[in-house]
Amino acid sequence: MPLGLWKSKWEIHREDMDRYHDEARRFREEMRELREETRDLRADYDHEIRESRLFNRELLLRMEKTYGNLNATMAYVGEELGELKAAVQAQTEAIMKLVDRFDEFEGRPPGRAA
Repeated sequence: MPLGLWKSKWEIHREDMDRYHDEARRFREEMRELREETRDLRADYDHEIRESRLFNRELLLRMEKTYGNLNATMAYVGEELGELKAAVQAQTEAIMKLVDRFDEFEGRPPGRAA
């Protein structure tokens, strides 16, 4: 076999090693790019987490204030309802006494004779 037509084992090995080194170099470059992209994504994620925590903290403070105001309002409404209930009961009793008086006169106003 003439050497010019066939590659020697050394040449084949050298080409394989060149391909291997090229692939390894590309792999390292891709890994470097991935690390940079991951670092950027992690920074964005950390920023979002910080903002979310800040938002949640503010939201909880507002909810706590609203809950306190709601409790005060409900106490006030409870007192008002108690007073209104007493007033309605007093008016109902007055109306019932008036109705009872009309019943005594068979549905006519008091003081009028039939």
